[in-house]
Amino acid sequence: MTDIGTQYLGFDQGRAELEFSDVKGRNPFKDLRVRRAVYQAIDIDAIVSKVLRGQATATGSHFSRLVDGSVAELDRRLPYDPKAARALLKEAGYPDGFGVTLDCVNASFRAAVCQAIVGMLAQVGIRSTFQPWPTATFFPKLTQATSSFFEFGWSPLTDAWPSLNAIVHSHGADGAGTFNGGRYSNPRLDQILDAMRVEPDIARRRALVGDALRTMHSDLPLIPLYRRTLTWVMRPDISVAQWPNDVLELRFVQIGNGQL
Repeated sequence: MTDIGTQYLGFDQGRAELEFSDVKGRNPFKDLRVRRAVYQAIDIDAIVSKVLRGQATATGSHFSRLVDGSVAELDRRLPYDPKAARALLKEAGYPDGFGVTLDCVNASFRAAVCQAIVGMLAQVGIRSTFQPWPTATFFPKLTQATSSFFEFGWSPLTDAWPSLNAIVHSHGADGAGTFNGGRYSNPRLDQILDAMRVEPDIARRRALVGDALRTMHSDLPLIPLYRRTLTWVMRPDISVAQWPNDVLELRFVQIGNGQL
């Protein structure tokens, strides 16, 4: 079973000067060319094959096809191309690259992926320092936007709006952008999400979801990486209606002729 959730890389795009970096007076992640360079420096197929041992699927789409309104053609990733990544960095004003800390959760598979990403980014001049954190420390960093560069995962519902509102809407006092750890802000995307929230017509709502995902695909507020392969094993006398994530809901477990 392929997870409905997606693992991403995120960036501080709110501060004028990037913290936890050797860049002074600028924030390279505000430049789309730099975000795209990070994307094209990562050989996600190699990570899936070697680091995750094939137990994942590389993706170019920010949301699974199981999410209503998702757009199949967006699943095509930008090509892995270190030469193009170096050219983009040079064009953006970073011919020698720069240094930055990459924050990750210290779960074993995620930490291993982050370490692989650090090595790949080094090949194009982005000198990343791998910093693992326990979840109790990492998630406050995400919600409080105190990370410069981070890896995180998100499992949406089949309805796109709650997740989009949480991770890419501009941060606001009304709860929007609660998990927008990079404080990314795009007025056009906000307008689409605000319209989606109140749109009752399913066809128009799906069109708005597509517009939002296309905007994200071109502007790269987050870099989509992969979706895990989830494996469940149970005894012959146990049956489960399993949602496509890594949470086993006991209300859907049946043992023999009864229900747990």
